[in-house]
Amino acid sequence: MNLHNYYETVMQLTHGIVVTLDLEGRIIHGNSELEYLSGYTMQELAGRDWFETFIPEEDRQAARHAITDSFLEHDVSAFAGVISARDGDTVYVNWNLKPLVDSNGEVISLLCVGQDVTNLILREKGLLRERYSLIERNRELDCLYKISQIMTSMEPKLAVMLDQVVHLLPHAFKDPARTHVRLTLDGETWKTVGLSEDIHSFAEPLLVNEEHRGMLTVSVDNDDDHPSPAILRHKKGFLVMVAKQVTILIGKKETRRAKQALESQLRQADRLAKIGQFSAGVAHEINEPLANILGFAQLALQTPNLPEQATNDLGNIVDSSLHAREIIRKLMFFSRQFPPQKISVNLNELVDQALHITSANAKRSNVEIRREFDEALPHIMADPQHIKQVVVNLAANAIQAMPDGGTLTARTVDKGDVYLIMEDTGTGMAQDTLKQMFSPFYTTKDVDKGTGLGLSVVHGIVKAHNGFIQVNSTMGQGTQVEIAFPSQRNTTVYP
Repeated sequence: MNLHNYYETVMQLTHGIVVTLDLEGRIIHGNSELEYLSGYTMQELAGRDWFETFIPEEDRQAARHAITDSFLEHDVSAFAGVISARDGDTVYVNWNLKPLVDSNGEVISLLCVGQDVTNLILREKGLLRERYSLIERNRELDCLYKISQIMTSMEPKLAVMLDQVVHLLPHAFKDPARTHVRLTLDGETWKTVGLSEDIHSFAEPLLVNEEHRGMLTVSVDNDDDHPSPAILRHKKGFLVMVAKQVTILIGKKETRRAKQALESQLRQADRLAKIGQFSAGVAHEINEPLANILGFAQLALQTPNLPEQATNDLGNIVDSSLHAREIIRKLMFFSRQFPPQKISVNLNELVDQALHITSANAKRSNVEIRREFDEALPHIMADPQHIKQVVVNLAANAIQAMPDGGTLTARTVDKGDVYLIMEDTGTGMAQDTLKQMFSPFYTTKDVDKGTGLGLSVVHGIVKAHNGFIQVNSTMGQGTQVEIAFPSQRNTTVYP
């Protein structure tokens, strides 16, 4: 067998790619494995530039340098590379290179023996992708778990809980420092430091009970290796889930708050009902003997030639009895023993008449009374005397809250229901006082200045008219009382 045949036989029997290149990088010989992997025949490859044929353009210069270095060395060298097959597939090859020399020791060509490691490389890349994916899923699950922990306790304020979620979310990303979060709810905003205004961001609306309440926005700073659009697309499903968790958190918190408010209202209503029953019983028991005391005292005052001391004492008895009768009358109002006799009335007229009753007291206290009436106000079904009682009691309280003078404004508004709004510029009330202001016998006034029944009577009358009363007050700034009555075109009944 001559040397040429021997060489051809070795090339065909070698388990791998065997190719010989000349000093310019042109293909001299190649075996069947090269034909199989590349998709070219040796007739097509002979004389072609190896780098132009198989090496991707961006890698050609580096590959030529590696081959040139191999020519300079007489030992075997190795490196890993890729070739682009005819069909566009990428083949990963581990190469061993050996320069071939003539009888004078001059390098005349380069023998390249390669092993196809494409399957191994692809498996490694697949494992790396799976590992990366598992790490990403672990970050996301850890974030969702911590959000669920935040939701287990409903005691902290909602603002605190949302701030915790915002600062927790960046840790679900590979690089938290590049990740920025902003959450808006009902005009309030929570965000991480260094929020990016980059156009590449993810935004998911916060829909609470199908109502658009805010937005969860996540942006990622750009990086050459990890562009933010790709990251956000990859995280879309996770971020949608986080937004849903946030809306669940908001809904649970608001439901809990509404439940607590309702329970408080029910307790207050039950307490007032029991006090009302007790007050009615006391009023009935006291009313008859008090009437006797008052009657006999008035008769005794008609006795001629009474001593001056006796006349004064009887006068005190009459005054005290009248005062006690007024207290009983308020108790009867509070316990609804005087059911309203409803007729169609103009609220503007009733308020105006009641304010005239208090005008003298207001003038003495240097209080200006302003009337801002809606002239197109619809009529309401109400007891005129009861409504006047409400206005007189509220005006008296407002005037007493302005010892140095001020302004009392009575306003009527048509909002579907008919609203009476009374505002003063007085001293205002503390929150503890606001919570108990409708409780009977509760008062902040001196013993001889009030019974603590005025606002209880107001509350009872408003409820008897299927109305609603709300009080807002700030210390040092004044108080606003808002009362809603159903108009004749509206049959709303407030709880």
